Amino acid sequence: MEYYTIMICAMILNSLILTGFLLLMISDLLWTKGLGPASAVRMSGYMIIGCAFGLFVLAPDPSWPLPIRTGLAERMAGWRPGSALAAIFMVLAAVSSILLFWSVFLEIGIIRKKLGLVSSDIVSSGTYGLCRHPGFWWLTFLVLAIGALKGLNAYFAPVSMTIFLDLLLILFQDRYTFPKVFPRYDDYKESVPFLLPGRRPGRLTRNQGK
Repeated sequence: MEYYTIMICAMILNSLILTGFLLLMISDLLWTKGLGPASAVRMSGYMIIGCAFGLFVLAPDPSWPLPIRTGLAERMAGWRPGSALAAIFMVLAAVSSILLFWSVFLEIGIIRKKLGLVSSDIVSSGTYGLCRHPGFWWLTFLVLAIGALKGLNAYFAPVSMTIFLDLLLILFQDRYTFPKVFPRYDDYKESVPFLLPGRRPGRLTRNQGK
């Protein structure tokens, strides 16, 4: 019975994650056409993905002695709450969630306000000076940490789907959405790496959108 509960939970997670990322892609398409519903659709996508993560945190834990406890999950039996390794993953999940919220929802607006930038200007400082999509790393670390705590054998599909769809989304944004909505995005691409920090970021100014 517990085995089927976990499987049903995993399927619900898959559906929520797929729906959420699909809405984010639709919102990007609306954004490029200057249509009003883009923000509402994007927020709906974020809320659904947030609900998926909330459900993931509360999902049944197959690290306990269940029929599916084989292979990797068996080695993860000591990762249940209270173990030192579990504490490490909990801290990783907490830090990743904070950084994700900062990069995606707060950082750009704060930097734009501080530098007097407008919405068409690109932010190339802070985490966005390290790479063009820092949120990808924070989301990846978050979902891997929760997956490790819950049991990667049972929740491999939601974990891998989240990472894959997020990568697909940022590729879509990097090659289609952002070049259309940010006039100087190509300059930003030449100054800041896609995902792997390494090159020294360039300095973009307020005049980049003019």
